[in-house]
Amino acid sequence: MMPPPGGAPTFVLVASSKNLASKTMAAALVRKHGFESTGITFGSSPLYQSGSMILATMDSEIIYPPDLDSFFRPAAYIFLSTHRSESGIPSLTVHTTGNFTDKEVLGARPKEVGAIDPDLQKNYFIALNERKSQLEGYEVTIEATHHGPTSLRRPVLFVELGSTEKQWGDEHAAEVIADALMASLVKGKHWDKVALAFGGTHYPQKFNEVLLGDEYALSAVVAKHYLEWVDSEMFGQLIQRTSKFPQSVLVDWKGAGPHREKIILLAKQFALEVVRV
Repeated sequence: MMPPPGGAPTFVLVASSKNLASKTMAAALVRKHGFESTGITFGSSPLYQSGSMILATMDSEIIYPPDLDSFFRPAAYIFLSTHRSESGIPSLTVHTTGNFTDKEVLGARPKEVGAIDPDLQKNYFIALNERKSQLEGYEVTIEATHHGPTSLRRPVLFVELGSTEKQWGDEHAAEVIADALMASLVKGKHWDKVALAFGGTHYPQKFNEVLLGDEYALSAVVAKHYLEWVDSEMFGQLIQRTSKFPQSVLVDWKGAGPHREKIILLAKQFALEVVRV
């Protein structure tokens, strides 16, 4: 495949033709943010470009992409995806990828974490919250690190619209997401304070508050139900897969359960500051 015009893109936004929310968000980007066809196809769909950014729609499921690294060399991949939850609450979510267990889970290799650029999640989450007044009825939250893909060389971030088919086709919400995402990628800040986060639920309220109210950008967010799987090797991988070296470990003190002391000892082993939240 030929490289896209304009050289290597800054970011590749990845959609799936099999994912309704993905298609709704991709259409909003084309409609509102100047993405135009390059004349180059990716699978059965054209590649779109706006400035140095590429919008690629793949034919596979969103968590099972082809080897994107053989096509692109971006600063990061932003995946546009559905969010599903048993509650069905309308939600806009964002998260990094990873699998802490010893079994393959939803496109994630066993005990493997996707590459993470902490600035991406913080900047998008701030931009989305700044537009919360435009999102009547939606909750806005990060999710703990989960599912794949985990093997791409470049950082990965999932931007999601949910939680039911009604929201997956919500063009207005998709436009707000597109506005927030583009603003965060074009004007996003570089954050000096980077931390790993441990404890809490899948929707970690305390870490939401940290992202909005503090100078910390977060790398992996490991929910309490995965702490049993975190050992020295996994802890080291979390550091290595983060684009900026984390100086701190944030621990949800009440939400870390019986594994809190282990996390504290691992932080000390790697000479990282422990911060109680």
